[in-house]
Amino acid sequence: MTQTLHLSKLLITNSGEPIINGALLINNSKIVSAGKVEDFGNLTNYKVIDHEDSLICPGFINLHTHLLYSKLGQVNGSDGLFPWLEKLITETKDWQEADYISSINFGIDQALSTGTTFVIENTPSILSAQELSKSPLKALIGIEVFGSDEERADEVFKNTLNNFNKHSTSHIHHSSFDLTFSPHAPYDVSKSLWTRLLQWSQENNKPLLTHLEESPDEKNWWQNKSGSAINFWKKINKLESKLKSWKKYNSGIDFLNKNNLLNKNIIGTHLCQAGKEDLKLLKEKNIKLVHCPRSNYYLNNGTANLKLWNELGIVWGIGTDSIASNGNLNLLEEVRFAIKEQSIVYNYNLSAREVFEAITSTAAKIISKEHELGYLKEGYCTDFLVYDIKDKPASTYKDLYSLMIFNIDNNKDLKEVWISGQKAWLRTPVLNRI
Repeated sequence: MTQTLHLSKLLITNSGEPIINGALLINNSKIVSAGKVEDFGNLTNYKVIDHEDSLICPGFINLHTHLLYSKLGQVNGSDGLFPWLEKLITETKDWQEADYISSINFGIDQALSTGTTFVIENTPSILSAQELSKSPLKALIGIEVFGSDEERADEVFKNTLNNFNKHSTSHIHHSSFDLTFSPHAPYDVSKSLWTRLLQWSQENNKPLLTHLEESPDEKNWWQNKSGSAINFWKKINKLESKLKSWKKYNSGIDFLNKNNLLNKNIIGTHLCQAGKEDLKLLKEKNIKLVHCPRSNYYLNNGTANLKLWNELGIVWGIGTDSIASNGNLNLLEEVRFAIKEQSIVYNYNLSAREVFEAITSTAAKIISKEHELGYLKEGYCTDFLVYDIKDKPASTYKDLYSLMIFNIDNNKDLKEVWISGQKAWLRTPVLNRI
């Protein structure tokens, strides 16, 4: 079978230094090799696609999404997380299945059009898996689990597992994505239910996705049984079961630690309110973290201390969270915001290469796919992006990571998205759409 050679002016592989006048050789869904054009000898031996004045790089991995709410737009978050959740429920109370399906697909389209090739989706609905299975996107889908009543832990776990197994073996099962559980947060899942989910995770070698230390009100709950969370839970009839089993802890992480529930299979998102001692506990268990800077800012949750994360040696990546608390799913805008915010809040300078890797190679490590995704090299998946750089000055070629992060506009420069060796998205010129 004839192999395809993609040529580009610039090539970022994440394996070694970026390449000027690069070539990427692929055979269907796998990369054969990457290097300089001259390394490939007689080009007539290949099917050649010359992208000309372009930059090719690995596809982006969005480590935290809620596609279910994509079509809502931003829901007012000025009063904080729990009042925002109440508004989210109010604004979707009349939605039918068709509304959710339309919303999910709106998010899928936006993710693809801004260079995302893989998402971690957190959802209470199997509809996300259903719609993602029809799209080119690869995904890890966490089915959200709620259940604070200790007495009902067995019942909730059994029902959750039955539904999970049903969908895992149905037509929704798809080779390009995987299903797991997402215990929503320590305050939403009882000790007994956490224990069962963790055991399942270990037996099946699956990650557990969860929200950790996202808002100041979480500590108010754990330490004092106070805060706006109480009003929210009361309105949705969830407060009584939480009060019944409430026990004082310093934080949600403290709850998990003292009940032997911290485990390397956990992928924790947010951590805006996590202190150094909590972060040390996570590092000891090799728990990997996800930062969602724009959503955290929008909901007045503060921001994670990435300087401290790096000092502790924590492995971290970037997610956008929901459009309902962000505005869009554009990962390049997300990492630019992270760079600016960390500089202002912590006087800490993140490098362009570090944040690029946070949405490519480091992100792949977080989801245990570092031998498949995040790099353009032999044996890896052919998931890559093609950017138009014809208007970028040659002086920017000296640092291609800075070029990517500071000079590329996803809304204008992204030309093509390739997933598993197939063109998954193509920018159509305006005149061709008229």
